[in-house]
Amino acid sequence: MLKVLLLVFTSSVLLLCADAPAQTKADAQDRRPGDASQKQGPDLGTPEEEMLRRAQIKHEEDSHKELVERAGEMAQIGNEILDSFNKSKSLSRDDLKKLERMEKLARKIRSSAGASDDEEESEKSPGLPEETVKRLAEVSDILNKNVQKTSRLVISAAVIKNSNELLGLIRRVKSLPHP
Repeated sequence: MLKVLLLVFTSSVLLLCADAPAQTKADAQDRRPGDASQKQGPDLGTPEEEMLRRAQIKHEEDSHKELVERAGEMAQIGNEILDSFNKSKSLSRDDLKKLERMEKLARKIRSSAGASDDEEESEKSPGLPEETVKRLAEVSDILNKNVQKTSRLVISAAVIKNSNELLGLIRRVKSLPHP
């Protein structure tokens, strides 16, 4: 009797063991390649967290795009002021308005780049008004190129330095005698 029980128990265990791998193969075949239960890679969190993160990335990309547009506008204004100054050897009322706009853009770029408003602007500017206005256009163009090269994920010391220099030049040009 003991032999019969042992034989039944052993055959049952063998049958169960033989059936178990077949079930895991069947389970693996039931899963589809895009099935969520087969996630590979880092856990992205809940769908709400993922949506918030995507919205944050979109906002950062839009902010960077706006920053690049500001830098382009600022470079254009710098060239317009230089052309106007070369023609009349003085700044018109429109040029002063453009300088105000340029200063506002430079401050926004500087703050977007991670600098604070209380940072000191460079005081080393050319002596002659012609050289100062020319340097203003050059620095605005350099700043535009630096902003375009910089990723939204980077804080650029060059952008901050150029912004500070540009703000100092704007202040210097504003102090020039006007007709």
